[in-house]
Amino acid sequence: MSVDPHVDYHSHDPKDEEPLSDNPAIREAQLHERRMRRALASKEDPMHDDESTVERMRRQAAEDEEAERTREETERDAGPGYDI
Repeated sequence: MSVDPHVDYHSHDPKDEEPLSDNPAIREAQLHERRMRRALASKEDPMHDDESTVERMRRQAAEDEEAERTREETERDAGPGYDI
């Protein structure tokens, strides 16, 4: 039986979308890991020449806050009994 030495069956795959932990400290670490992975450059979303990962994380956090504010305003303006 051949074994691939490059396969780690116990490794963590961030694409698994594991549920968040009930432990607040672990949950915060999981959320931080998600933010960091999202900030990394990818083929679909390359890093700009003058942009650092920290700046990218700040920009994404501001975009997320704006999207949340917009969603809340839309829900509030829609009135009761209307699900978005």
